[in-house]
Amino acid sequence: MKRKVASRKLKRTCCQCDQCFKKGDVYYLKRFVFGYGKYVSANENIYCPKCKYRNESSRKRYEAFKPICHHPVVNEVWSTIPGEYVMQPDHDECMICGEWL
Repeated sequence: MKRKVASRKLKRTCCQCDQCFKKGDVYYLKRFVFGYGKYVSANENIYCPKCKYRNESSRKRYEAFKPICHHPVVNEVWSTIPGEYVMQPDHDECMICGEWL
């Protein structure tokens, strides 16, 4: 993520809280580039400092929570039997930490 300072009023807003940026405001730019064969497309997201801080602190709290997860929400994953079009239950996984149960 690049830290930038607005040199003029921006028409685009923060992608999470819709905050406008005027001249001199700090914003963060995240750019995604996707390539599919000979086609290339790009997407840019702009974040205000408050939303960037919230996302980073949320990610840190999530990483600290993963080792002590008690698996409160479990999802049953189904898969096909090889050579047939029949589904069978394959395994259960926690929807929060992604661990197989």
